[in-house]
Amino acid sequence: MHGIVREFVAVEIGRATEHGATAPAHLTLRFLGEVSPGQNPVIATALAEVGRMSRRFVVRLEGVGAFPDPARPRVIWVGVTTGRNELVELARRVRVALEPIFGPDREEFVPHLTMFRVRSPTDRAAARELLSGVRPPPPPREVPVAEIVLKESLLGARGAVHRTLGAFPLGESAAPAG
Repeated sequence: MHGIVREFVAVEIGRATEHGATAPAHLTLRFLGEVSPGQNPVIATALAEVGRMSRRFVVRLEGVGAFPDPARPRVIWVGVTTGRNELVELARRVRVALEPIFGPDREEFVPHLTMFRVRSPTDRAAARELLSGVRPPPPPREVPVAEIVLKESLLGARGAVHRTLGAFPLGESAAPAG
């Protein structure tokens, strides 16, 4: 692929579907925007170092919310409870490592898994049902975080298609106490 593509750094999270299978989903740690392919080796070196310096952990996904707020939802998301502080710290390390390449990140990191974007009256109705409790939120689940990934986002007629450009393992789990 030639030219400039949009890229982001994330933690992969399989999302349960109605039939029990998992669909690809991710928790974005930092959106990079347009990146020339020549920058990827430098990005990969920085992310590999973040991985080596970070420990594996588990996140618990539960509860729903909306951006910018429930009264005017544009994005419906599942929150992160357990592992939230570790995820925030991992995102901070990614931001610091990539700052020399991309400058400071202007977006505040809010740990969340996007469920869907509100783009139609049907989406708006589904958002109202979820946020009001008429429709139950997805059941809570725990997911191990063992690596960070560099992904590209290709925009097409059916929405964005994401492709993994590199995976960077996190260090071993913290030693058990005792």
